[in-house]
Amino acid sequence: MRSEKGFTLVEIVIVLAIIGIGAIIAGSNILDWITHNHSVGFHREVAQMMEEARTRAISSQRQHRIVVDAAAETISLVRGDKGAGSTTWTQVLGTITAPDRSSIDNVLTTQGAVTTNTSAGTVNITVNPAGDTFPLDLVRIYISNDLGEDWTVRVFGWTSRVRVENGTT
Repeated sequence: MRSEKGFTLVEIVIVLAIIGIGAIIAGSNILDWITHNHSVGFHREVAQMMEEARTRAISSQRQHRIVVDAAAETISLVRGDKGAGSTTWTQVLGTITAPDRSSIDNVLTTQGAVTTNTSAGTVNITVNPAGDTFPLDLVRIYISNDLGEDWTVRVFGWTSRVRVENGTT
């Protein structure tokens, strides 16, 4: 009989196979978790930028505009040169971009009885010094990710208040 202590090659291979299978399962779950958290962070940034536009418009008495480029999947905040009827716009904050595996699906704007759906162009949401987005009554920005999760960022026109909702409503 041999009195040597240790592990056989078969035992080591079995342990490595178990560790490998566990790593594959954990890796796919971690990627989904990262995608989910990046998407949540993005729609929160969009809502925060909307609130920032409202705050800046009221405090500076100048129009501010959220520029949503659905094709490039970017959102930026710009400042106008006047309180009404601005003709020159200046970038205020850095542009935020939808993270990998997330997208801006479309933007719906409602003005009176007319609703416009934009999925590939640019939408300008102007916030006036009074704190409204007149003439727009309601803006809905639809955001989704590859995991099948959807969010709606709503901007109510008369107050420019923002609400983030799960799903597309």
